[in-house]
Amino acid sequence: MDHGTVNVMFVVVARGDGATAHAVLKGQGWLDKRVEPIEVSEETIGFPVVFSVPPEALASAMKVPFEVVERAAVIRSPVDPHERLNAVVADWVSGVAPEHQAVLHHLPVKWEKLGGLVLFPNEAMSHASWDGVRQHEHAPSLWKRMAHALQADALGVQHPIASDTLRSSQVEMLLGSSNVRFLDHGVTFAFDAAKVMFSSGNNTERRRIGGIDMTGETVVDAYAGVGYYTLPMLVRSRADRVHACELNPDSVNGLLQGAELNGVADRLTVHEGDNAETLVKLRGVADRCHLGLLPSSEAVWEACLLALKPSGGTLHVHMNVEEERLDSWCSATLQRFRNLVEHHAMAFEVTVSHLEKVKWFAPRVRHVVLDLRFRPEAPLTGERPPPPAPSPLP
Repeated sequence: MDHGTVNVMFVVVARGDGATAHAVLKGQGWLDKRVEPIEVSEETIGFPVVFSVPPEALASAMKVPFEVVERAAVIRSPVDPHERLNAVVADWVSGVAPEHQAVLHHLPVKWEKLGGLVLFPNEAMSHASWDGVRQHEHAPSLWKRMAHALQADALGVQHPIASDTLRSSQVEMLLGSSNVRFLDHGVTFAFDAAKVMFSSGNNTERRRIGGIDMTGETVVDAYAGVGYYTLPMLVRSRADRVHACELNPDSVNGLLQGAELNGVADRLTVHEGDNAETLVKLRGVADRCHLGLLPSSEAVWEACLLALKPSGGTLHVHMNVEEERLDSWCSATLQRFRNLVEHHAMAFEVTVSHLEKVKWFAPRVRHVVLDLRFRPEAPLTGERPPPPAPSPLP
């Protein structure tokens, strides 16, 4: 995207002095990053500088011979999307709604991109100055400019997740459709972002889980959602079958759509409804269970343990934990599962195989995943050493 032709000031030096001149101009913050250098002649090159550079400062700082020329140049969009966004909003305000200058002090600095949809967090556009912009008759033209600046075709504002049982997404759409489709670590996701949530911040954990070889395994995903972990386990980990438990019908629709797009629907079994009821039906079927609910998955710990085969397996336990409590939480969680194993007479040896620190959830609070390994205990006769040989008779 170009912003048109304007006159730009160039500092022209001999090509042999180009590196020195560039270093000086960049070090002083005088380079105009919107414009490419120009070839003035076969022997000289011109570097674009901002018009605000005082001539006397330029003369004092430059270490090589130079001259200053003014030329027409095309101003190109900055590479930084924040700069592009700020530029288009400032341009809209100055040309269309100068009465809304205050909004320039409250521009979004972060957002989530899901395919062609950009979702701004609620706090990014919650200042009162945005209320007036939303009501402006030409607001649609601003949304289009903002989307173009962020290389998107739809814009929305993510309001707080509903406090209902389904934890429904609440999105205010400003432009375009909330239906998204995108590729994430080789897996295609598709869903309605206005109805269900997708946590892009968990991408490292999706990559880790998708990198585990699950060939031949049967997996239970206790909180499948739109397939954050179910689809990577089917597509990349090559699980033989995933039993996906999900309460939200809109999430189930997204999960089924994603399974079809990835060609793994034949290895997916969806158990729609409350997992307190559906997990009971999966007792003893799994080599692995994924417990991916935050802030805590504790409600299904026992049910997922009972879902493991008699041959044992792995549980991936998600939790939000204060940083200073990580060690004690790991120890307590390990002991809790050992107690459950003993209570159900399952004869498993329980060990911690890995602790993954996914991300900071809040100040001093981490989203972590504890991988627990359950192995059948060896028969007692196999554990005891052979009896000593009898002593020779005197």
